[in-house]
Amino acid sequence: MTNAVLQPKADLSREREGGIPNAGILPLAKSTTLKQDSVLNSHAHMETPIVVWVPKRWVGWELPGHGKSYFDCGRWRLKGCLNVDAHVQDGILEPMVGKVFVKLYRRSCLRAECPICYEKWAGKEASKIEWRLKAWSGAGEPIHVIVSPAMKDVHHLAFTSLRQKCYDVARVSGFLGGSCIFHPFRQKSRSKAWYFSPHFHLIGFGWIRGTKRGYQKHGWVVKNAGVRRTVSGTALYQLSHCGIHQKLHSVTWFGKLSYNRLKVPEKPIEREVCPICGSKLRDMYYFGSEALPEAEGCYWFDYSPSFQYKPKYGDYG
Repeated sequence: MTNAVLQPKADLSREREGGIPNAGILPLAKSTTLKQDSVLNSHAHMETPIVVWVPKRWVGWELPGHGKSYFDCGRWRLKGCLNVDAHVQDGILEPMVGKVFVKLYRRSCLRAECPICYEKWAGKEASKIEWRLKAWSGAGEPIHVIVSPAMKDVHHLAFTSLRQKCYDVARVSGFLGGSCIFHPFRQKSRSKAWYFSPHFHLIGFGWIRGTKRGYQKHGWVVKNAGVRRTVSGTALYQLSHCGIHQKLHSVTWFGKLSYNRLKVPEKPIEREVCPICGSKLRDMYYFGSEALPEAEGCYWFDYSPSFQYKPKYGDYG
């Protein structure tokens, strides 16, 4: 059996504070443990166990990928097109005539807490953030702003009140509105150790000003990280180690881009079709003895009875 790669999947990209793109998302959550008013290091099976102390009132916030996966998360799946008689056009880089089109992918639950699927969750959420920001009709390019609360507010305000004050501080600083991603922790640059330090990452629109004067008044630090080269890259990186909570949202919208002020059409679902004949891709089985490629992507294989469509509901009468 021969195969040729049509569209191999690229690694998820991320963008650090300085706008430097990096490949992949580090499995941050797999190496972090939390417990109220104490330290804990009971997860010795983790690759790099790290102890994080959090105040009791902040227990419940975790990092992505810190939960349990489903039994089939990450398992290989196939979908494709067996309409080989209609595959009469060759590609520029690979032969396609008379071949079977197959899309290989790993099954994903798209949950933030799943240690296997949280990267795809982050990718999906980043895409939604980019879609909403593109719907903005006002002037300016999207910017990234980091808002760090005064510690007195961290210890005295409930989380929802703290987030609301973040909105207020951002508006006073010239931020018109956008997404708000909460981070309970920061990571030391040298030791890579995590520590409790709540802050917010905003991606939206505005012109930041008067931050020094504002700090003297309310004690919050507002840092303008500048215009984003790629909104999805920035959002993806921030989501990779944002705060996850069972009862509270990790991403919210406020200001002129809040849900009650900006109506955005639903993002269209891309139809998965064969690139040659246009037929809708169907779930498939593979019964062959030769190993398939171990990379997500789209492939063309020589026709073989080893590829079979999964029966649809009702196919058996």
